Parts: sequence; structure tokens; C-alpha cells
Amino acid sequence: MNGAIYGRTVSSVPKQRRRRLVMSFEMVRLDRASSEPLYQQLYRQIREELESGSFDSSASLVPSSRVLAATLGISRPTVNEAFSKLLAEGYLQARKRSGIFVADHLPATFLKAARPATTARTEHSPRVARRVTRMTDFRSGRQLDVGVGGPPSVTFVAGLPAVDEFPISVWERLREQVLAKKGAHLLRYASSRGEIELRKAIAAYLCDFRGANCHPDQIVVVGGMQQAMLACALALINEGEVAWIEDPGFHQARNVLAFVGAKMVPRPIDREGLLIAKCSRQNSPRLILVAPSHQFPLGVTMSLKRRKALIEFAESRDGYILEDDYNSEFRFDGPPLPCLQGLDNAGRVIYAGTMSKILYPSLRLGFLIAPPQLVDTLVKVRAVMDQHSPAIDQATLARFITEGFFLSHVKRMRELYAQRRVFFIEQFQKWLGDYFDLEVTPAGLHFIAWLRREEDFPLFMRARQETGVWPRPLSFFCIKAQLNPAFVFGFAAWSQAQIEQGMAKLASAVKQLKQRGAGNGSSFQIRSFSSATSSYWPSTTVRSN
Repeated sequence: MNGAIYGRTVSSVPKQRRRRLVMSFEMVRLDRASSEPLYQQLYRQIREELESGSFDSSASLVPSSRVLAATLGISRPTVNEAFSKLLAEGYLQARKRSGIFVADHLPATFLKAARPATTARTEHSPRVARRVTRMTDFRSGRQLDVGVGGPPSVTFVAGLPAVDEFPISVWERLREQVLAKKGAHLLRYASSRGEIELRKAIAAYLCDFRGANCHPDQIVVVGGMQQAMLACALALINEGEVAWIEDPGFHQARNVLAFVGAKMVPRPIDREGLLIAKCSRQNSPRLILVAPSHQFPLGVTMSLKRRKALIEFAESRDGYILEDDYNSEFRFDGPPLPCLQGLDNAGRVIYAGTMSKILYPSLRLGFLIAPPQLVDTLVKVRAVMDQHSPAIDQATLARFITEGFFLSHVKRMRELYAQRRVFFIEQFQKWLGDYFDLEVTPAGLHFIAWLRREEDFPLFMRARQETGVWPRPLSFFCIKAQLNPAFVFGFAAWSQAQIEQGMAKLASAVKQLKQRGAGNGSSFQIRSFSSATSSYWPSTTVRSN
């Protein structure tokens, strides 16, 4: 039998005892030729039998070591060693003067439900709420895994900061200090408003450097910009009520408004910002989402005249403005412009900011400045979402701001991004200048590149797929806007060497596709353009000679 030991026949065990045994020990197979010790083999096979859950729960007595040793033809110490492990791990329990039994509750980690017989199943689509089907997010499977494991490749996707430049050692030292000082306090539930030290630090920074007018009690800490938008939409918009959104604009804002059932009204952008339209009282917007400091993706800075008019309009229609202060810290031709909230004397502007682009995206910390009459409402909505942001991260960020590291980091990153910006422009003209007019705006971490020839659009769409260099087409951010074909290029996350590499890779792919005539017959479509339908055209572009 190749050195294997099988259990003896059932008749070797007394009949009365056998009826109460939990397992068919005659099926245990021990192999003396194996490198695995006999006690370990016995332990493993008994455990596997218990894990299967296939035994009769009314029969839980395990045979004694003497009986099992005689049955299997092994020594009692070998059996006792196997039993010892099973007792220690909670599979068996000893009862005084009664013997050894299967534990009443086996270790939950190893329990496995019995598998039902395999039957043919009919696939069907799950019934989901209308709020989900209204969203424009059609991703599925791995497309939903937006995180990047390891160093990111050069994609030129907009909105990615240079996280490799973040001062991790400083952050970890401050984190250690706050844990040492506050200890278990930071491990308990925290305030849904946000930690008071962080709210004070944020309020001081916004008043000093963004021209805001606020008190710490108006600050609500949230989990990033998307949660800020969702909290405001849930707090202010009933299903079917109107909300204005920039067009083109931040695509996640569309999903938020669709999710809450708002009647979304896309508003075009001109050189002064979002256009204010005449509308009836019934169709007045309850919420207006706008990025006045640096509109995404067009890069327009809203004029002072338009800002004042927008606030007056919101007040006259009993609406609110959600100000997304996107990339306001990264302005390259002068100091950042004051925020819209600082002009508001009517309590109509809700200011939203995030640390994702300034520090690092996975921090998931942002903030709202709410008019006093809306603070409690927003806190209640925020509490329903996820109660609060991590207290340890909030305390660390508070120290990071109050001890001056935040401002020095912003200054250093502004200088770094300015260098990468200049280099990007140079390399873009070198590799892609024959195809595009590159628009240069005074702020932000991305560019819009306007195609000179519409017929090149399918070539670049195909080149994106083949290279993984992935600037998004401007049309991705449009709802009704009819704009010339263009692509949005991010530059902040990549070194100069990576920028040059990405440009060369994309240009080479386009050249090869042109030689093969691969753009002809492409399924990619672009919208027809005429100057009469375009609400925006670049005023500052870089063209190659």
C-alpha cells in the first residue's frame, strides 16, 4: 500500500460508540513515506472533515486516543498530539469525565457552507434604483478600478498631482506627534463637522490667502470634492428641481446631479465665465455649480462683473451657488485671485475645496464653507454619508497647516509645476505642434490642445488606445456644447523625462497610423462645428512656425 495506513474496519470499534462518532475514521489515510509527520496528517484530515460541515450535528463525540490509535495502528502520543492542536485551535473541546467532543462553535474563519448541487442558473439584470440608471457613468468591472498600483505610466490625464513630491517624512512625523499627544482620543468617533483644530486652520488659511469671509463654525470637513457636491445636492435639491452646471465641465458633477434626480440645465461658458440666462421663477436653479477661479476644462477665470451678477441672480431666485475652487493655488502669472465666497454678503455661496490636488488624492479630505443657515443641514447630511473623516488624518493635516508646512509645500509645488509647464509647452511644440494649437491659460495643471484638422481626430483616438497615452477629448466633458475637436492634456504628475517620452510615443504612433492610413473608416465621430454654435474659442494659443 505504498507505506499508507488505512483505518481498520468499522467492526473494530464497539457498535454503541460507533453510532455516536462524528467522523468515519476508517477513511483516514496516513502515509508513513510522506515528509509530513503522522500527527500532522491526522490533525489535517480531521480538521478538513470538520470544515466540510458534512457530519451529523447530533453525533459529536470523538473517539478516545486509545480507540483511535488502535483503529489506525499508530501510537497514542501521535493521536494526542493531533488532538492537542485541534483543542488549541477550538475545533474540539474536552468535557470532564465525558470525553472529547466537537466544539459547539467551530472557528468561523474555517467554516464553509455546504455547496448545493450545481443547477443551471438564468442570468438576469439586477433591479437597481432609478438614481443609478440616471447616471452617465457606464463603467463596469475593472474599469471602476481607477486607482494606480505602483508608479503611474505617462497618460497625460488631467487632474493628477505630483504625489512623489509630497513630504511623506514630515507628514509621518506630525502624525506620530498627534498620536502621542492625543492617543486613544483619535481612535474614537469624531465630529461630523470635522475636528475643531482643522476647521480653525482651514478658516485661517482661506481668510488669509483666498479672500474668504468665514468663521471655523462655518467649516464642514468632507471626504473630498465629490462628497462636497453630493452633500450640497442632497441638502438643497428635491427630485425634479433645477440645477445649473457648466458646459463643458467636471463630468462627476453630472453624475451627482443625476443621482439626486435634479433637472440638469447645462450652461455655456464665454470668456467671462458661466453665462447667466433669463428663466421663469418655476425654472429657477436651486443650485448652481461653478468653478470661477479656473474653470475646468476651458481654464476661464470668471470676471468680477460676472461674479457679482451671479450672486445677485442667486439671491433674487432663492438659489445657492456651489463654488468649486479648482486649482486656485496654481496660478502662474500672479497671486491667486480672491474666491467668490468673499464677495458674498447675501449668504448664497457655498465654498468647496479639496486637498486632493494640493497634497495627495487618497487623503480624501475636503471642506465646505457654508452660510450659517445651512451649516446644521449639511452636517446632518454628511453624518448620514459616513459619519466623519478619519480623525488621525484631520489632526495631522491641522498640524501640517498651522506649522507652515502646507504653505511651503504649495509654494514649492507651484515652482515645480511652473517648470514642468514650460517644458511641456516646448515638447508639445516639438512633437505635436504640427497637429494642434495649444491654448495657454494663466492657471491650472492642464492644457487644451485644439486640432487644426478635423480629420486628425480619429488618428489621435486610435493612438490613445495603442499607446496608453490618454489625453481625453474635450467632447468627453461636454453635454450640449458644440466645440472644435480638441484634447485635454494634464502635465503635473510627470517629470520632464516622462513628458518627453510620452510626447514622442504619441507622436510616433500617430505618424505610423497616418502612414498605414489607419484613420480612414474609423468609428470615432466628432461633432460638426461652426462659429455660430461655438460659445468659446481660444484667445491665447501657441502655434508652431
